Formats: sequence, C-alpha cells, structure tokens
Amino acid sequence: MKIPWLLAALLLISCTSGPKVQNYFRDGKKQSLPDSAKIKAVLSVSQGSVKEKLSAVLFAVPNEKYRLELSGTLGLSAASILWKSDGWKVVFPQDERYMEGTGDCVFVPVYGGVDIHKFATLFFGQRVNALDCNNSGSHNLSLEYVENHALTFFGNDSLKLEIKTIDPKAVWKGGVWNLNVPEKYVRIF
Repeated sequence: MKIPWLLAALLLISCTSGPKVQNYFRDGKKQSLPDSAKIKAVLSVSQGSVKEKLSAVLFAVPNEKYRLELSGTLGLSAASILWKSDGWKVVFPQDERYMEGTGDCVFVPVYGGVDIHKFATLFFGQRVNALDCNNSGSHNLSLEYVENHALTFFGNDSLKLEIKTIDPKAVWKGGVWNLNVPEKYVRIF
C-alpha cells in the first residue's frame, strides 16, 4: 500500500515546475519604463584573471536621476554612482578616490564613456545595441542577452548583469539623491 502513495507523490513532485525564472530581456520589444523603481541585481566583473561579484542596487527615476550602489564581499561599498541632469559623481570609498563630470556620458574605468541612460535601461530588463556615448559602437563592446542576464564583452574583459528584482513601487528617502565626497578623497577624473 505504501508504494502506490510513494509513486503518486513522486509523480506529483516531478510534474510541478520549479521556481519560474523571470525573463526580463524579452525578444527586443520595448516596454514602458515605470516612473521610478528600485532594482536589485548582481554584477559579475571579469578583467583578465580577476573576477569579482558585486551586489548592485539602482534607484532610478528614468531620464531624470540615477543612484547606483555597488558592494562587494561582506557588504563593503565598492562604488557609488549618482547621475542627475546637473552632473555626475562616482565615488570609490575603499580607494578614497572619486570622479565627477557633466552630461549623459559617465566615465567608467576600463570601459571608458558609458551612456548612463542606456546603462540604466539594462537594469529595467530592456535591450540596448550599444553602451557608448555616441552610438558608434567604437568601444568594440558586444552585448548578449539570456533570460535575466545581460552579458557585455570588451575584448577579454566582461561584465554580466543579472537582474534579481525590479520594484516599481519602492519608496526611498530624499537623501538617496545626495552623494557627499569627503575632503580627503582624491579626484582622479
């Protein structure tokens, strides 16, 4: 008597589907972006033999302002990026260095100038053809999309963005739009 119940249970278990993987990067169809969102993701960065996984949180009001927080092992802040129409800042707290500038083109070490709007669009699960600032594709950068991953290759280096959650109803404090740079930090760009 126990064997038929066991077989029935195994059959039920095998027929149920596992957790559904969200397919953010659909077949290229543009979707409307929410007014604002908080997006959690994982960035896997590979530069030569160095590989690092970073937790990423993007606070976004599309085309108006973006705040990206990147943290590494043990939650240590690796970088903070703030872009608003009047300028942008990138802060590297572990190195006590920072960069700042104006315009939509944000300088990212190793990759060069990246269009912040195109980069943020990736976090919303939308495909882009290029990340460079002038649409020329001159960075020799290729993009590939698989389910909830965007893969970017720049020569031997790569960056993989894996979207975990997109919360279009997130609420955050106004301080998220301020990024203070301590006086002792050295400007590198």
